[in-house]
Amino acid sequence: MFSKPVATATAGTHFRDASFLEVVSQQRMKKPVIMIMTKSLHILCFGDSLTHGYSKMGALYHPYSIALQASLEKAFPTMNITIDEQGQNGDQVTSPPGGFLPRMDILYEEVHPTDPYTHAIILGGTNDLTQKRLPSDIYKSLQLVWDIPLGYNTTVLSLTVPEIALDPPIVPNGRLDKLNSKILNHKGGDNFHTLDLHSKVPYWDLPEARRKEIWDDGVHFTAKGYDLIGNILADKIINLVTGVVTVPENNVWVHGSEKEELKRDNVMKMREVGFGAIRKRLRSGRGVEIVEAEG
Repeated sequence: MFSKPVATATAGTHFRDASFLEVVSQQRMKKPVIMIMTKSLHILCFGDSLTHGYSKMGALYHPYSIALQASLEKAFPTMNITIDEQGQNGDQVTSPPGGFLPRMDILYEEVHPTDPYTHAIILGGTNDLTQKRLPSDIYKSLQLVWDIPLGYNTTVLSLTVPEIALDPPIVPNGRLDKLNSKILNHKGGDNFHTLDLHSKVPYWDLPEARRKEIWDDGVHFTAKGYDLIGNILADKIINLVTGVVTVPENNVWVHGSEKEELKRDNVMKMREVGFGAIRKRLRSGRGVEIVEAEG
C-alpha cells in the first residue's frame, strides 16, 4: 500500500494536476488539521518596479516576495513553497508599448508546463497612468493578462494600484480610482480574486512618521514597506488556501471596528468548520499540521 493524501476542493481554491486543498471539519480531533493533496505552492509575482522591489532610486531592490515567502513558510512549514518574482521596471500593462501580455505569455509557454504556477499575484497600471493612458484601456489590457493564468487553472490575485503621490501630480484626478474600481468589481470566476492594496497601504492617510518608514518616493516603497506588502499578501494567500482570514495585530491596514468585524467573521467561519485553533496557530507562525491518509 502507498500513502496518498485525501482532500476535496474548497471554493476558490484550485491547483493544477489535482492539487487542491480543503480545511476539513474533524470534530473529534484535538488540534486543527489541514488535509492536503499538494505539498507545494509555486507563486508567480508579476508586475513592474513595485513587484521588483525598486527603492532608493534603484540603489536597492527588496521585492515583497521575500516577506511573502517567509510568512508562508511559517504558516505551512511542511510545504515546499517557491516564488517566481517577475517584476520589470517601467513596464506597462497596455501592449504596445507595454510588455505585460507577451511576458505573461512566455512564462506560461516556457515555465508553467514544467513547473505549474498555483497562484499568480498581478500588480500593474502605475506606469500606464503616468503615461496618461485611460483606465478603460488599462483595464481591457489587464483582462488579457489575467486570462492567461486563468486559462491554465492558476488562481489569480489581482492587486489595486497604490497611490501615486507625486508633486506636481501627473495623474489626472479620478483616473486611479476608476481603474481600481474596475479591478475590484471584475467578475473573473472562482479562480479570480482581488486585494485592495491601495487602501491597505495608503500614503496620505498615514501619520508622517509611518509614511516615511514604509514609503520611499511617493510611488515606491522602502524595504519595510515591501515587507509589509509581502505580509499582507501572505495573509491573503493563507486565506485562499485554508479559508481562514488572519488578523494582524500591529499593521497599518486593520484597525478598530474593522479588526473586530474580521474577528467575528473568523469565529463564524471556524465554528462552521470546527477548527477554533487554526487562526491562532497561523497568526503565531506555528503553521498547521498536514496529514496524509493511508490509501
